[in-house]
Amino acid sequence: MNFLRAAFLTFSLAAAANAADTWPGFRGAGDSATSASQLPVRWSATENIAWKVKLPGYGQSSPVIWKDKIFTTTVAGDEREKGFITAHDLGTGKELWRHAFAPTQKAKWSTFISKAAPTPVVDDRGVYAFFEGGDVIALDHAGKTLWTRSLVNDYGAFQNNHGLAASPVLTGNAMIVLVDDRGPSYLLALDTGTGKNLWKVDRPNKGSWTSPVLAGGQKEIVISSNGGVAGYDPKDGKLLWDFEGLTGNTIPSAAVVGERVIVGAGTGKGDVKAAQKSNCCLKPHGKDGKPEVLWNSEKATASMASPLVHRGQVYFVSQAGIVFCLDLESGKERFAERIDGSCWATPVAAGENVYFFSKNGVTTVIKAGPAFEVVATNSLWDGEGNPKASQPEASKQGSDPYASSGPILYGVAAVDGAWIVRTGNTLYRIGKQ
Repeated sequence: MNFLRAAFLTFSLAAAANAADTWPGFRGAGDSATSASQLPVRWSATENIAWKVKLPGYGQSSPVIWKDKIFTTTVAGDEREKGFITAHDLGTGKELWRHAFAPTQKAKWSTFISKAAPTPVVDDRGVYAFFEGGDVIALDHAGKTLWTRSLVNDYGAFQNNHGLAASPVLTGNAMIVLVDDRGPSYLLALDTGTGKNLWKVDRPNKGSWTSPVLAGGQKEIVISSNGGVAGYDPKDGKLLWDFEGLTGNTIPSAAVVGERVIVGAGTGKGDVKAAQKSNCCLKPHGKDGKPEVLWNSEKATASMASPLVHRGQVYFVSQAGIVFCLDLESGKERFAERIDGSCWATPVAAGENVYFFSKNGVTTVIKAGPAFEVVATNSLWDGEGNPKASQPEASKQGSDPYASSGPILYGVAAVDGAWIVRTGNTLYRIGKQ
């Protein structure tokens, strides 16, 4: 099967998985696009908010949704010694259940260490979560434990000063987990029914926080990570292709559309020119079957948010909050405009609009297309923040450890009529109840 036809199947499968009542994983079905209808365009701290609930700890992962349930992950405690997976009712925000556990690997609270950063994945059988403490946990939709694994116990302690953030993906009966670390690094496929290994392949020590992406009708696992991009076979973990020589691609994950892989990169050790060259478009199966660069960005960089491809345009967001729009085919810059804040969450495409969720709670909605046109600017909070608290108090009480600087918007999910937004310790439903 050629890559183009396989990519079409990817689109079809993604559309089916990312139906209007599900948001199954990181970036939805992996493309940060939604078919949900009647999504809110305008809101404020006091308007168009259906409900707002506190979570039992702090987390940087995105919420995931299956039908009438929202699932979130959090951690708490002075040394991140408590972990939670929580289910809330989509309509009312009521907590339905919570699963508590003791993470295998502990870490003190810090601004620079991840806290429940990997986003879980969900299907019709269960919810599957990976934590930077090394634990992988599978629960059914009622909160009953299906199986658990400790990758730290199995393969050794994680050795990353900033923690891990790679979100798992599902393909068939496999949960794909990426551990790119200063210590043992590997790509792992776990059976979703039992938690046992289907396969495991070692990777070079990388130290990245990107997530794997499924491509080609789930025929490839694409990983952009600290200097390179690679494709693996989901059936057995075989390396299909590899491309090295990039700079700064340690946080944004790749975006895949058709025969193209879009790589996002930050400034990487301050080398802006190298990072701009690394914001590029690759054809993995190019001449002689080897990857080739179709274009590089001249100015655009991506810091935290992954690139978004929508309607023939590619969107990058820099650390300074500048949105770059490039033509997918040629890489030609369409515009570069500043929005009201830096984005840690990847922008989401919804029909005619593209939503940019800044970490300061301001969402800029623009028209999709080659011209920059702001539709709305919405502030989820008015700078009130949370009550100031010391980090130990915050971790014990489930409050925001960064309360002195206000809450931080980390991730979103979309379903018909609503955005589900999470800060470190709070979950919001934007839209009518």
